[in-house]
Order: sequence, then C-alpha cells, then structure tokens
Amino acid sequence: MAEPSKDELDRRRSALDAKLKKLRPTGPAAPPPSRNGSSGKAFGQAIRISTELIAGLAVGAALGYGADWLLGTSPWGFILFFLLGFAASVVNAIRAAGMGKPQSRRES
Repeated sequence: MAEPSKDELDRRRSALDAKLKKLRPTGPAAPPPSRNGSSGKAFGQAIRISTELIAGLAVGAALGYGADWLLGTSPWGFILFFLLGFAASVVNAIRAAGMGKPQSRRES
C-alpha cells in the first residue's frame, strides 16, 4: 500500500480543521473549576470527623485504663469505658457531619 502524498495529507488536514471549527463553540471558554472551593471544605470536614472518632476512643481507653489501675478490675473498666468512648465518638461524629439533630437546651 502506497503512502499518501503530502498534498493529499494537507487536503485532508484542512478538511478536518474546517469540520472542527464548525463544531467548536465560538463563545469564550468556561473557566476551569476552582481547586480552593468545596474540596477543601470536604477535606476539612473529613479530618474533623476522623478526629472526633479517634479522640473519643482515646479518652475512653485512657479512662478505662485509669479505672482499672485504681480499682484493680482489669480488663473490665477498660472494656466498659472503651465502648462508652466509642459510642460517644460516633454520636459526636454524626453531629459533626450534620446528620444528627443538635441537642436543644430546655428553657426554665
């Protein structure tokens, strides 16, 4: 099979350019999406929620370890306070995500 000549390639390229110009919009191009917008907010919220989970577990584990050390009830205090810390951290993470209803104060 013979290679197309240079004139044939130029003709095909100019025909393709004409088709592309017809299909492209003539108005100004849309600005690129901002990188500082919502992705930064979402990342910040993800960090906050993960911090809530880790902090609740750490506080529960520390309180349980301390209770076991003082009372000599190892490992029951650790297990109990770890589970309480887990429950508290899940509640706090749900509130931080805005999925739960916030606590309302009673008016006296």
